[in-house]
This record gives sequence, C-alpha cells and structure tokens, in this order.
Amino acid sequence: MENLLFQVNIEDLPPEVVDNLSDDVIQQLRDGVIDQIPEDAFDLLPGRVQDLVPDGLVESNPKFALILAVIGVLAVAGLVFSIVKSTIKIAVFSGIVAFGAWYFFFQNQ
Repeated sequence: MENLLFQVNIEDLPPEVVDNLSDDVIQQLRDGVIDQIPEDAFDLLPGRVQDLVPDGLVESNPKFALILAVIGVLAVAGLVFSIVKSTIKIAVFSGIVAFGAWYFFFQNQ
C-alpha cells in the first residue's frame, strides 16, 4: 500500500519515456500488474529520458543492496584476517630463524 503514492498512469508519462520503455513493461503498467517502472528497465533508458521520469516512480530493491553490503563487509573482514594471519606467520618464522641463529652462534664460542 505504500506504493500508492507513486502509482503511474501510463498516459501521464512523457512520450519520450513511453517510447523508450519495452512493450512488456508498458503492458504491465497498463494492466496494473506493476505500479512502478522496474529498476532494470529504467537503467536501459537513455540518460536524457531518465531525467524525465519523476522521483519515486522507479522500483528499487533494498534487499539486494543489503546483500551486497553484507558481502562487502565479509570480503573486507576476510582481507583483514588474511593480512593478520600472514603477519603472524612471518613473525613466527622470523622468531624461529633468530632463535636458531642465536643458538648456533653461542654453540661455536
């Protein structure tokens, strides 16, 4: 019901927008199957035509944006974990080499 404010009447859209929309989107708008222009159909419109579409008439997908944000956070966390893991491995290896060098140095004296 929140989309009732942005319901589109196909006759209210500028002719340039209607001419550039696909036939199936226009038919779905006329039949009332959809009440907003799908985001993927909007992205296919030329830039000058996108400016003619009123705000709030393009359907967005906040769930998809949330999924992308979670994936981004997990990717950054994986990167940080890998960097820390590599740093610890280098520190342990350097410590073993230093201990071995110290041990052999004092064995020969």
